[in-house]
Amino acid sequence: MYLGDRHVIHLLAQFSLVQQIMLLLTTAITVMVGIYAVNWCILAVISVKSKTKLPQPPHITEWPTVSIHLPIYNEKPVISRLLESCIRLDYPQEKLEILVVDDSTDDTTGIVKSFSARFPNLVRVIRRQSRRGFKAGALQEALNKSRGDFIAIFDADYVPPRDFLKRMIPHLYTDDQIAFAQARVGHLNSHSTWVTKAVSLAIDTFFLVEQRARFAANLLPHFLGTSGVFRREAIEKVGGWSADTLVEDLDLSVRLQLAGWKHLYIPDVVCSGEIPPTLSVFVGQQMRWAKGFSECFKKYWRTILYHKGLTLFQKVESLSQLACYFVFVLGVIGFFLAIPYYLVFPWSFLLYDYWKCSLAPVAIMAFIPIYAAPVLIYGLAIAELRKMEKISLRRVFHLGYLGIVGYVVSWAGALAVIEGLIGRRSPFRRTPKFGLVDRYSHVRLRSAAT
Repeated sequence: MYLGDRHVIHLLAQFSLVQQIMLLLTTAITVMVGIYAVNWCILAVISVKSKTKLPQPPHITEWPTVSIHLPIYNEKPVISRLLESCIRLDYPQEKLEILVVDDSTDDTTGIVKSFSARFPNLVRVIRRQSRRGFKAGALQEALNKSRGDFIAIFDADYVPPRDFLKRMIPHLYTDDQIAFAQARVGHLNSHSTWVTKAVSLAIDTFFLVEQRARFAANLLPHFLGTSGVFRREAIEKVGGWSADTLVEDLDLSVRLQLAGWKHLYIPDVVCSGEIPPTLSVFVGQQMRWAKGFSECFKKYWRTILYHKGLTLFQKVESLSQLACYFVFVLGVIGFFLAIPYYLVFPWSFLLYDYWKCSLAPVAIMAFIPIYAAPVLIYGLAIAELRKMEKISLRRVFHLGYLGIVGYVVSWAGALAVIEGLIGRRSPFRRTPKFGLVDRYSHVRLRSAAT
């Protein structure tokens, strides 16, 4: 029996075979989740210690040609807002072109054509014969038919501030090896629903903690698919946009790092977009991302592991980033293990004697970062937001919403991860847009426009 002298540490041999298997499996799952948590703790520490400041950009006397690429598909609620904001950009119009790659099958096409008719020297519409390659294919089509030395990319629901290009472009001149500059993503509807309250906190944490740490430590960058400006040469030298995965933005980011290109993260420039307002829409978006990340992991893990130009930490962190959605799979496995676990062990063991088991110290070491990581990363993000935007501390309670969202997403995300790893292909399913803007965001948009 495993029960005995409570002053003696229980060895695995004292348990039945079923109990040994359950202990080993649950401990292994806990340790694997703990490894992810350690990585998040490290990123949090790097973010806190980061003293990296953007180099002072040079003064631009002759602005370069810039092409704005807008890949769209059935974006009727938001396309006018996007085009109006791009047209209002404070940039010499003779050096600017807006290419709309329109694969739409609804009234979006008519709206886009009306803008092209009103601004024939500025807005150009490209219609493809098919949606081949989806967003990646659309971006490659725009790249082939544009003339800009630099490429700005926006998703349909984003609204770039008027000074976006003049604040971003100079930074790309600080080093010829900078492939792209990523702005911070803001929110148009962070208070629309309880889902947007949760997701906006997660997005803020990603940008204020994780993105800052990746830039400071020269880790694998992650262009977010929007609100960034690229050097055309960099995209072309790594082979252009690829539709091999559902996350064309991450795929390009990996290839750029492997080729030795650098990136910039510019948190002072904020480009706001729409957050999925319902749980079903957000789950659909996360399933695409989870599958795409897994496809990228499968595609690049060997190349990253054996790459001579990356340090050991860069390799480990890059693989952790590409495998970040694997946590969903571990969570689901842990859920199903919990039921038999509580059946094969009595409550007296779970409450008292487990802590004298030989595997307990291992689990405890994993639990420390698991519980510390959320406190660190979300605490840092909220502290930053308090300092930058004077937000209310009530935002802490949105962590409860985030926990609910994370639990629901984990089930669908786990399935998507598995599909990505086994190579089950699926089409690119766009995230529906609704044109939502909070009252507070509406005021900020008006001030940004002027």
